[in-house]
Amino acid sequence: MTDLDTLVDQILLDPLATARAGAHPLGYVGYDVPEDLLAATGRPFAHLPWLVGRDTPRADRWLESSFEPFAKSIVEQWAEGAFDFLSEVVFSRGNDNVQRLYYYLTELQRRGEIGGPKPLILDVATIPRSSSADHSASAVRSLARQLLLDDAKLANGIAVANRRRAFFARLDRERAGSGGRYERIARAALFAPLEDATVADTTPATGKRVLLAGSAPPDERLHEATEASGWIVAGEAYRRGLDRLGTPVEEGGDPAKAIARHLQAGRGSRRGFTDNAADLVSRARQARADAVILWLIEQEESIVWHVPAQRAALEAAGIPALVLTRRSWDCEDGVADDIRSWSQEIGQ
Repeated sequence: MTDLDTLVDQILLDPLATARAGAHPLGYVGYDVPEDLLAATGRPFAHLPWLVGRDTPRADRWLESSFEPFAKSIVEQWAEGAFDFLSEVVFSRGNDNVQRLYYYLTELQRRGEIGGPKPLILDVATIPRSSSADHSASAVRSLARQLLLDDAKLANGIAVANRRRAFFARLDRERAGSGGRYERIARAALFAPLEDATVADTTPATGKRVLLAGSAPPDERLHEATEASGWIVAGEAYRRGLDRLGTPVEEGGDPAKAIARHLQAGRGSRRGFTDNAADLVSRARQARADAVILWLIEQEESIVWHVPAQRAALEAAGIPALVLTRRSWDCEDGVADDIRSWSQEIGQ
């Protein structure tokens, strides 16, 4: 059995290796595409990876500047043929960048400018009412039919995904050591299964604890910048953290409805109806954080509207916060110096 950290290193060296080695691999884009549905296929699957620091000349021609950098990176690689080995790619409608990406790629294929796998889309309705859940259940069934999945396969997918949820919940409970380690684990989980790896004991870190929130950084560089200033990253309150898969999905009964209810109740969805300010305070307390860093990239167009309420809620709760908005995705804009200066201020 492979050690977890060794496996994570192997996956991140070549994120698509596991999918590439299997039969009829499936891709996906969007952190709220249900793991249950993907696992139900019995096929290898992976989120489309992004590359930091690479020019995207073709994507820049086709996509507006408001697209997040990860989307441009995916389009550039798609145009290069990096994803041609995939059979289909599932996109989520729960994120504006992701759903627009689906329509742009579909149109570019129609015009013959790119090739690649067949794009599919999953509608995600998060309004807290029964008609919204029914709509999502119908969308799950529709996509299941396109992927040749019956209820028995969906039920098996739920069981597989729930096992993964239990694995990540245990990792989160027993979290110790560098926050960058847990960012790498959460990112590697997008590309290949991790739950069968052995988990070595980690020496607990001591010191002031901070919660990272806001936009998902491209990799562990924001964690490293934070911990270089003497903090311990004790948790992440963004969509790609260890809790990305959420709580267990109900087993038994109608699997499509169970998956839809889970989607509707998803924590931190870009289109969710969560009280984002109260949720951030709750996450900070759950992580036993002494402070919060709320970091949002320049292209962030949705969750940025919650910042004033989040700032006020953290202040009312007595939790110091560093709010960094309109920042560079690659963290090459002096963010480490900003964190260091803030650390010195609140230390005084």
